[in-house]
Amino acid sequence: MLVLAPAVVEGIAAHASAGYPAETCGLLFGRGSEVSRMLVMDNMADRLHAADPAEYPRTSRDYFAMNGAKVNKAVREAEAAGESWLGVWHSHIDCGAYFSSEDTRTFAPEGVPTWPDLYQLVVDVRVHRLVEGRAFRWDGHCFAPVATFPAFARSR
Repeated sequence: MLVLAPAVVEGIAAHASAGYPAETCGLLFGRGSEVSRMLVMDNMADRLHAADPAEYPRTSRDYFAMNGAKVNKAVREAEAAGESWLGVWHSHIDCGAYFSSEDTRTFAPEGVPTWPDLYQLVVDVRVHRLVEGRAFRWDGHCFAPVATFPAFARSR
């Protein structure tokens, strides 16, 4: 089961709350299943939408996109420092901490997971306040819930 250090909970809560009403996102690093560090990544959704609204009809209100080159660089640096890439986190705005159909299209295009071993942490943000976090992981068929983090509700 995924374990989040208190500093990780606080960091995600602070960033996701401050980013409201935009979805926020980032990476999770640590050892084993213990997340000791989170890294904020820019949500490129609004820039993609502005550049090509037909190709990217969603904005940061209901979508997130990370720069793949920056993700790869962060993962290489973490691994060089002895950390493992454990997961991706992102916020949902006013709609719950669930793994959406958009999330599935992003992380398992055509039903094949991009990173089957990574945890996917989704946090629910409502009016600048985190309500809950849930972690999901590929079970061979879908991203199934593996942990709930009510600590997010107490963090802000």
